Amino acid sequence: MTSRAARLDDRQHARRRPERPASGGASDAVPGLGRVEQLVLRGDGLTTTSLEILTGERIDVVVDGNWPVIVPDGDEPRQPVSSLAFAEEDGPDLDGYVTAAVTDLGARPGTRLLVREVLLRGTSGRVHGGAEVVALHDALPPAVVTALATTAQPIGRLLRDHEVPVLRELHRWGFLAAGPRADRLDADLRPTSRVLGRTYLMRSAGSGRPLATLTERFCPHVFAAGPADR
Repeated sequence: MTSRAARLDDRQHARRRPERPASGGASDAVPGLGRVEQLVLRGDGLTTTSLEILTGERIDVVVDGNWPVIVPDGDEPRQPVSSLAFAEEDGPDLDGYVTAAVTDLGARPGTRLLVREVLLRGTSGRVHGGAEVVALHDALPPAVVTALATTAQPIGRLLRDHEVPVLRELHRWGFLAAGPRADRLDADLRPTSRVLGRTYLMRSAGSGRPLATLTERFCPHVFAAGPADR
């Protein structure tokens, strides 16, 4: 199993070499990515709204799990408390989320995190995408933390409703690995399959303090951009 130190080094390397640079206008010269895909991945619009336009369905946010996690010291085991029962091989990549918190949010040992995984599902029951949120527990208003852990409301909407203005920084966009729970997006996907997605950071507009990092992945059928690597 890959150590947390190795994960941290890999993620820091990925930050230096993002999938696509978030600069310049949309271009037809980006391999595999048309202007519509670039607009969705690089734009500041709501993901659910974009999916509703692309699929013609109302999109519901379905929570796949919430996990409070404390950033451990070094490689000691982390102690999550899961909102769902899961087998170890089917569980979330909590070590990966801890690494994301350290590299993207500046988390230190002892920092409390709230990890959340959701599916973006149409009224037909078909899943069109998924999202992962890693939030700094103590940087958010208590009411927002409670709502994240107990409701399906998106974090952006919760922060807006609680009058917490935020800035969004796009960190990575393009083709991302489908990840450990790839089968949630499509039964034929493997963790190494490539799907369109993006990662961005939410900061407090007032203090500039990082609040959360989000990764969104889209199912291959959403865009006509060619099949995922399988």
